[in-house]
Amino acid sequence: ALNDTGIVKCVNEDQVQQVCPQSSLPGQDAQSGRDASTNLAKLGGGVAGFDWTKIDSAGKPLAKQGSAWSESGDELVGTHWSCIQDNITGLVWEIKETNPNHPRYFGHTYSWWMASELLNGGFAWHTSPGTCTGVTPCETQSYVDWVNQQGLCGHNDWRLPSVRELVSIAVLSNEIPAFDKNYFADTIKPRFFTGQTYAGDSSRAWYVYFSDGSVSSTGKSDASFIRLVRGGN
Repeated sequence: ALNDTGIVKCVNEDQVQQVCPQSSLPGQDAQSGRDASTNLAKLGGGVAGFDWTKIDSAGKPLAKQGSAWSESGDELVGTHWSCIQDNITGLVWEIKETNPNHPRYFGHTYSWWMASELLNGGFAWHTSPGTCTGVTPCETQSYVDWVNQQGLCGHNDWRLPSVRELVSIAVLSNEIPAFDKNYFADTIKPRFFTGQTYAGDSSRAWYVYFSDGSVSSTGKSDASFIRLVRGGN
């Protein structure tokens, strides 16, 4: 299953964020899909057609789903969570921490290097690690290994997402960052690495830019942000 885009308003020839429909520009994004449904049944919550469930450190849904995030919050009262389950795609996403001293701090960056030849496209060289705490070196493989050793949310099969998976959580109606801020309250920066090497140049990897959900590639030594995922194919 695929998520919708999160766009719920239309445009006319001169203005954005207008009510739908616009007779001069029919058939816009906001008029179709889950985002356009008025009586959408959800297992959890979220903006537009998205459907999220907050997950605790043991892998269980929080008993209280409606509370706002707090850096010093508590899972019992629903003000802190470790993962987000996407009830549409079935994927489970890592939630970053807002404490700069935590290894999963949202501001940490990593250069791209994965040990698997299936992922790295034969690109063995890597350098210029990012800036992080608790993981050495600040590279994607080291971080994936560390998170799996911790058993985040009760699992040890965390990985970098594909382009398609990462794009699926972009909320294109939001300003930077293009996340559902009530669930992904941990993000302020836009460029996130995927687990895919750019086929045309193995020294580059694909990323998703969460200002507008666009996709491009950059050098693997260009330290960027990452968000791990589990589940799916």
